[in-house]
Amino acid sequence: MKGSCFEEANLLNVCQESIDYQGIVRHINDGVLILREGNIIFANGAFCEIVGTDLTGLLGKPFTDLVIPDDRERVEMHCVDKLYTSDLSNRIEFSISRPDEDAIVEMKLTVVDCGGGPAILAAITDITERRKTRIELQRVKDRLESILHALNDVVVSLSPTDQSILAINPAAEALYGIPRRAFNAGEMQLMHFVHPEDREAVSKYYRSLVDDEFGEMQYRIISSNGRIKWVHDEGHLVYCTTRAIHRLDHVIRDITEQKEALDALTRSEEKYRDFFQSTKDMAYSVTPDGTFIDINEAGIQMLGFADREEALASNLKDFYENLSERADLLAQINEEGFVTDKHIRFRLKDGRSIEVAITARAKTDDSGYLLYYEGIAHNITQAMEDQRNRVLRNAAGGMCHYLNTHLMHIVNAKDGIREEIESLEETAPSLPEETRETWSAALSSLNTYCEGLDLAYRKITAVTKAFNSAFLTYKEESYLDKAILDIFNSCLGDPLDCATLAPPAQEKGCGEMTHAAARHCRRR
Repeated sequence: MKGSCFEEANLLNVCQESIDYQGIVRHINDGVLILREGNIIFANGAFCEIVGTDLTGLLGKPFTDLVIPDDRERVEMHCVDKLYTSDLSNRIEFSISRPDEDAIVEMKLTVVDCGGGPAILAAITDITERRKTRIELQRVKDRLESILHALNDVVVSLSPTDQSILAINPAAEALYGIPRRAFNAGEMQLMHFVHPEDREAVSKYYRSLVDDEFGEMQYRIISSNGRIKWVHDEGHLVYCTTRAIHRLDHVIRDITEQKEALDALTRSEEKYRDFFQSTKDMAYSVTPDGTFIDINEAGIQMLGFADREEALASNLKDFYENLSERADLLAQINEEGFVTDKHIRFRLKDGRSIEVAITARAKTDDSGYLLYYEGIAHNITQAMEDQRNRVLRNAAGGMCHYLNTHLMHIVNAKDGIREEIESLEETAPSLPEETRETWSAALSSLNTYCEGLDLAYRKITAVTKAFNSAFLTYKEESYLDKAILDIFNSCLGDPLDCATLAPPAQEKGCGEMTHAAARHCRRR
């Protein structure tokens, strides 16, 4: 166009050939105008549409009047400088005032001859929507970057060819223990941190993403301080518009705490299951209404079930000898969450009654809803019997000690009377005849009294020895109240038998007497 001129302000005679350049200018979407001395001397319809006015209102008007005040001076200076500076940029962006909304435009300008003088030939493109889209894209980009920077998970993009890092967020610093710039500079690659024992499997996983397009894996890494961590890696294949592989995106999450907690829970469950099956006590879990959910072999044997299937089809409530004890037990568990060593009596399938100590707790969900009860029942029947026997033996020992104390008083009294009788017998011959008979009768009564004391002594001795034999020297065994009566009846029922069976304590054979009495008691 250089060297051409304009004969009329509304005509553009570029060439005289057959090509209709006027029609082209008239119908293109970009605005075209010519500025001379800063005024508009030509504008096509597209430009009129851009600025929102007709042609008659534009011709002869200063172009900068259309520019918003903030850009006006910059645009004016650029147009003037372009006339005298050939290497000045031929593009400039600014905003034009419009009635409804300012338009952001890009102007391409060049210097042409017009009417024998220089003029500006400009092409105006409305980039308002394009700029809005760009601004929105930038806003989305900034938002995404903000999210990526705030994430605790590592987000990294890798090259599909050499696995080099294209981009990585700051969370990598906490996970791997090195500055983010070390990754961006290409000094550190992810595979460098993978545990040596997992490196081959991880490399295979990364390579497979090209074909699988998505994958995930858990593996170990070693951070810069030497700490071993577990991570969960999710990889995605990202395509560009031509379906060519563009990059591999990975989200890497530190799951060390979850892994350790899960491993600890697994070990705990294994220990619990081992204890559940190996304990000699009944371990069980039941629904809130008492139906068995689980029970160990010891519990199956304790309650008398034929097998596990029969047990799981039964209800623990049916084994309580007194349902009021079950009500008290559940009330305490529901109130406190657990119960410890609660004594309960069970009636077994074979009809036997046993006493158990139950330690149990209520299992609830996060909202506090009751799921089930679980507990351990320890058979304390023999222990309680032994305890009662110990109480009985202690009582028997106390009674024997009490009897022996008074027995010594009887023996001493008897021996004193014997001595007095012997001394009085020496004086009997010297008494008058008329009193001697009375005296002899008195001595006979005293001798009879002493014989009674001696008999009482032997009977009490037999009782204490029988108690000692039955309750203090034998092993743990069951005793009834009747056993005490049997001892008394066997030793006190017939004084002659007692005298025969029980020689004085100081004589030999007393041990044989007591054992015989004890055996006699048991036979009865």
